[in-house]
Amino acid sequence: MQAAVPVMGGAGDAGFHALVELSPDIIFVICDGYHVFANPRALERMGAQTVADLQDRPAIEFMHPDFRNTGAQRIRSLTSDAEPLRYVEEKLLPLSGGEIDIEAAGTPLLYDGRPAALIIARDITARKAAEAELIAAQHRFQGAFQHAPTGMAILDGEGAVTEANPALEELLDTPSAELVGKTYWQWVDVADRQRARAAFRELADGSVESCRGDVRFRRPDGTTLWVHVRMAALADSGSYVAHLHDVTAAKAAEEELTQQARTDPLTELPNRAALMHQLTGALAERLSLVAVLFLDLDGFKQINDEYGHAAGDELLRLMGRRLRGAIRSEDFMGRLGGDEFVAILTGPDCEQRARGLAARIRGVVRQPVLLGCGVVCVGASIGVAVGTGTDHSAAELLAAADAAMYRAKSARYGATTSSPIASSAPAVPAVTAGTAP
Repeated sequence: MQAAVPVMGGAGDAGFHALVELSPDIIFVICDGYHVFANPRALERMGAQTVADLQDRPAIEFMHPDFRNTGAQRIRSLTSDAEPLRYVEEKLLPLSGGEIDIEAAGTPLLYDGRPAALIIARDITARKAAEAELIAAQHRFQGAFQHAPTGMAILDGEGAVTEANPALEELLDTPSAELVGKTYWQWVDVADRQRARAAFRELADGSVESCRGDVRFRRPDGTTLWVHVRMAALADSGSYVAHLHDVTAAKAAEEELTQQARTDPLTELPNRAALMHQLTGALAERLSLVAVLFLDLDGFKQINDEYGHAAGDELLRLMGRRLRGAIRSEDFMGRLGGDEFVAILTGPDCEQRARGLAARIRGVVRQPVLLGCGVVCVGASIGVAVGTGTDHSAAELLAAADAAMYRAKSARYGATTSSPIASSAPAVPAVTAGTAP
């Protein structure tokens, strides 16, 4: 405070003058409580043409009322006590209206021999507005997070839960305190856990911007529910937000529709579409041996023609139950259409097992059937074809089994002629039709 700092109207110093004139910061000199100097940036932000525009009232009145008391104390410290001012945040009221947020520092000096204060301020209005918006956004996010109807979790870079909302606590039937600090896939069913971890790793390493999928979760009581999970990064925070929506009911409905689409409504066996899907999948294992057993009911057409479609449908329903009981759990039986049924067996011994299954089917098919019209008996013509995916397509192997069935039927009817009969009382029928593959 021993040397005067040149300003406009004071002793000239070209270097200092150029410095303050070109500075992007707001620069004021306050002496005797009034502005005595303002650089172009200060005049612009204050809405003034010259420093004279700022001299119609004390400098302190250009400060926001919330800062005037502390501002007056700081000016006194600068001018009376010669104590520099470290950076502080304040608000100015420009002539043009509105408010300006500033970050200001000051140093004491002499202006024309009188104590004065040099104030250097940086306009932080935009920064403060951004900070306020960020805080507001955080409040909005927290409000939405806490009151969201679906489960939400904030995860760190390792997939551990840092926050869990009430809906997630309800969804997993687990309090937030038990969720926080643990990776979210600890609640994922073991069948889906690896897939869930891999999806998060892709998100965390930046390979994808977001990920989603349906996975099964397990509650503490052992119940399983299907959950649709969507995840994305939270800006540049290093955290991730996960939305979890219970889709158990939707999955059940979807599975029911899929089951209906692949099930023959009359016999409740897999239908043609399901059969072809199963056979195609079995042959996709190129070196795996696959056996197809093609079955046609002998005498079905006569029963249908003589006693009507209702009797025929009743017979098919009962035969569907018998055929389902004749196969092993790992084998596949379905209705191709009409009175034609197909079994699919896989494995190195599938041809031998198919022959054994054919004998078992002949036995269960030829058992008497009690219908509304009486007791009838039918037989079975069966053909077997065996191959691999390298030799046959699904359609080719099915056609080969069909051809084998017709050869068996022709051989059987070349030897004898039989027809099913019906009677009003349960009795063993006089004729039973049946052929071997």
